[in-house]
Amino acid sequence: MRIVCIVLAFVFASLGAHAQTASRDFFAFVMLAEGSDGHPVPMVRSVAERAPACPVLRSSAGGVSTAMTPRRRPPGGQFDGVTVCEALYPVGEAASVFLGDRRIDLPTVSLGTPRRVALIGDSGCRGEALDKPQYCGGDGFAKVWPFGILSDEEADKRPDLIVHVGDYNYRGTERGLVLPPHLTGYAAPLSVNVYDTGDLDDEDIASLPIGAAYWSQNIEGSPNPDKWTNWRDDFFRPAARLLVAAPWLFSRGNHELCSRGGPGWFYLLDAGSTLLGPGRKQAECLPQLPADWRPGAWPKPPAQPFAGLPFPTHTSAPFRLKLGRLNIIAVDSANAADAVLYNLETYLTQYREVARMLAEDPTPTWLVTHRPVWAVVKRDKGGPIGLTPYGFINETQREAIHRVFGRGLPPHVTAVIAGHMHRFQAIGFEGAHPPHLAVGTGGMELSHVQPPPSPENPKAPIRIEGLDRGPAWVVGLRDFAAMIVRPVEDGTWTSVLYGTGGEPLATCDSRWPGPGRQRSVCELQ
Repeated sequence: MRIVCIVLAFVFASLGAHAQTASRDFFAFVMLAEGSDGHPVPMVRSVAERAPACPVLRSSAGGVSTAMTPRRRPPGGQFDGVTVCEALYPVGEAASVFLGDRRIDLPTVSLGTPRRVALIGDSGCRGEALDKPQYCGGDGFAKVWPFGILSDEEADKRPDLIVHVGDYNYRGTERGLVLPPHLTGYAAPLSVNVYDTGDLDDEDIASLPIGAAYWSQNIEGSPNPDKWTNWRDDFFRPAARLLVAAPWLFSRGNHELCSRGGPGWFYLLDAGSTLLGPGRKQAECLPQLPADWRPGAWPKPPAQPFAGLPFPTHTSAPFRLKLGRLNIIAVDSANAADAVLYNLETYLTQYREVARMLAEDPTPTWLVTHRPVWAVVKRDKGGPIGLTPYGFINETQREAIHRVFGRGLPPHVTAVIAGHMHRFQAIGFEGAHPPHLAVGTGGMELSHVQPPPSPENPKAPIRIEGLDRGPAWVVGLRDFAAMIVRPVEDGTWTSVLYGTGGEPLATCDSRWPGPGRQRSVCELQ
C-alpha cells in the first residue's frame, strides 16, 4: 500500500506541476529571522510568476489585510519574470495570501519551543550536467530525485519548524564555464572553474577552485547565469506542500555562493529584510567582475579578474532564533573552505559573534550551518589528521572554533546540524563536543558512506581516533531521507531519520554519547 501511495503522490505531483506550468507558478511560505531587537520575527514571502502587483496577506481571525511589498530583483534580467514580495506575519493565528482569485493558506506560527522540527538538506537535482548527470523527473522521480516525495512525507508529519541546511539549486550551478570569444575578446573559447571553497565529499577527483582560479557564473554576459527557472524546478515546485506546512529556517549552502546561485538566494530565501528593524536590509551579491573588464575586450590571458584584490564574496552574519527553551544559531558557512584554511578571518568574526550569543544566553542551543564542523570523509577529500585513514571537514570552521572557544563549544550547545555531504552521518563524541548530524540526503545523488561500515555488522558505529583531538563514534547511511527532531524542555532531544517510504532508518538521542560512552548519537535501524 505504501508503494501505491508513493506512485499516486508522484502522479498527482506531476499533474500539479503541469497545471502550474500551464498557468503561472505562485508560492508562499513563512520564514523566521532575528529582528534587530534580538527577538524572532516571522515573515511571509510570496513568489509569483508574471504578477502585475504584490499579493495581499489576510489573517484568518480578524480578517485584517496587509499589502505585501516587493523585494529588489537581482540585476541582469534573469529574475524579471518573477516577483518576490514580503510582509510581517502574525503570531498565534493562521493567515492566507491572495493574488487575484488565487489563495495560499499558511500555518499558525508559535514562538514557543517547537515540538517537531523537520531537517532536510541538499535537495536539488543536478540534471543533464556533463559530469555525472542526474535525471530530474519522469519514471525515475522517486529513486533518482525524491525531494518531492520527502517534502510530502515531512508535511504529513505536521512539523512546527522546518530547517533546510542548504544547497537548493544544483541544475543551475555547474562547476565550470566555457566563456565564448564574443564575451572575452579572445580568439578561442575559455574554459574556467567556478569559485567554490570545497565540495570535496562527492567528487571523484578532489577539486578546490579558489585563489587565482576565481570565476563566477554571474559575470556580465555569462552563458550560464543564475536564473529563476532553475530555482523553481529544483526547489519551489517539489517543495510546494512542505512550504506551507510550517515556518522555515533557511541555511545558505555553497551552491548559493554569489559565484553560483547567490543572486536567487538573496532574492528568494535569504533572511535579510528591512522588516527586521533598524539597520537591517536585503542583502545582494557584489559585482562579479572588476569595473574595468569590458565585454569583448578583457585583459589578455593569463589575466585573472581579481588577482591581488579581495574576492567579491558576501557572508551573512550569524543570527539567532529564540524559541521558548530552544535557541537556534544559524551560521553562513558557504565561504568556509573544506580542506584548507581559507577565509579564516571571516569565520573568526563569525564565531566570535556566536560566542557572544552563547555567553549572554545559557538556553540550550543548536548550531545550524551548511558545511559540517566535524565530518569524516576520504583522506584525499578533507584535511588529514595524524595517521588516520580519513580526512576531516570543515577545516576553516574547526580552526575558527578552536581559536575562539579554546576548549570547545560550551555545554549548552546540544547539537551541531549540517548538510553538504550527500549522505547521512551522525557523530557522538566521547569527549565534550556536542553531537553532530549531517543530513544532506534530500534529493541530490548520494555519495558513499565514510567511514566504511564493518562487513560483519554494517549498523555498528565506527570509532574514529583524533576527530578534533578526541575519539568519536560515527554511523552513516546512503539513503534519501529527512529527519524529525523532538526537543525536550531540559535541552535534550530525540530524533528519527525517515526514508522515502516513511520507514525509520535511524533513531537518535542526544543523551547517548559523552565521556565514557562508546556509542554514537544515532543507531541505525
